Amino acid sequence: MLGRTTVGLLFLLLVWGNMVAGLKAGLACPDWPLCHGRILPPFRWDIYMEFLHRVIAAIASLFLLALSVRRYRKYEGAAKSVPVLTLLLLLLEIAMGGAVVLLETPVQLTTVHFMAGVLVFLLAFYMMTFDGEHERPAFAVRGASALFFSLAALVYFQGALGAYVRHLDAGLACPDFPTCLGKWIPSFLGGGVLAHYSHRVTGYLVLLTAVAIFLFVRRDPRQRRNRGLAALFLVLVAAQVALGALVVMSRLQFAATALHLAVALGILSVLGSLWVQAVRAERASLSLPPR
Repeated sequence: MLGRTTVGLLFLLLVWGNMVAGLKAGLACPDWPLCHGRILPPFRWDIYMEFLHRVIAAIASLFLLALSVRRYRKYEGAAKSVPVLTLLLLLLEIAMGGAVVLLETPVQLTTVHFMAGVLVFLLAFYMMTFDGEHERPAFAVRGASALFFSLAALVYFQGALGAYVRHLDAGLACPDFPTCLGKWIPSFLGGGVLAHYSHRVTGYLVLLTAVAIFLFVRRDPRQRRNRGLAALFLVLVAAQVALGALVVMSRLQFAATALHLAVALGILSVLGSLWVQAVRAERASLSLPPR
């Protein structure tokens, strides 16, 4: 229960932060850790969007601290590094959150801040799955587990590109869809156009890979248990491409961009589940007695 609640709070935190960025409310509280010099700031919608983002972050941090301490006590050996790394990243996230405000949301730092948050989300997902009591922590990057892990890394990179595009204010550098500046390969690839176009191309690559994964899982009898997850992965990626088009066509409407991020986190969660299933299958095969 603690693990699921923590992951849910981190999910809400990331989506809420995306809405804050979409509404241009990131500097509505220009000071840190207070907001307009107060614990409870004056009421204004943009101030409270940013203020509630900080409140959600504080609550999620407390739950993450409790989860990490519990897992550290249950994990053994090298696995103890997971909760330790999580807490170190949490401290770094808190420091970067303050720096983002005080430095007035610089593009590179804001992007790193967001992607570190996604990494914390993934580490919490790991600790939610491997509780150290009913299931010992495990890690593998061989065979199918290596395939799913690599694909998760690709999606993470795609998310980093999307965050960079967002904070660079390049979301409309390609104002049309599916073409960019009226062409499949735009004649100008400088600045924001290059970032936006790279994000799109990587998205198409993820879609093609999702189709290949779906076909691989359906044809491999050893992956029978993963067929539902592979189908869900394909559906989510296709929906994500459609949402990407909606984000552009709606001129970066904040609700569309928030949903775009929520689906991206869902995609990473499904890939995490596929990787976990592969790790479990590998562990089971190693524990079988020799014939």
